[in-house]
Amino acid sequence: MLRLVTVASVLSSNLGARPAPVIDTTDDASTGYWAYRLSVSPQDLAAAIDEVGPSVAAVRRYIGK
Repeated sequence: MLRLVTVASVLSSNLGARPAPVIDTTDDASTGYWAYRLSVSPQDLAAAIDEVGPSVAAVRRYIGK
C-alpha cells in the first residue's frame, strides 16, 4: 500500500539534518559552527550579526561568502 504525505511533513521531519537558517547567538556551539563554516572569527561573526541580524543569508551577503 502506498501512503501519500505532504511535502511540508517530509521537510519538517528532516529538520535535524540541515542547519537552521538563523544563527542562534545564545548558543556557543551554533556561533562556533557558523564562524567555522563562514571562515571568520567568532568576533567577526558577532559584528556581522550586529549589523545585519542573525539570518544566515544576510550574514553571508554581509561578509561576502
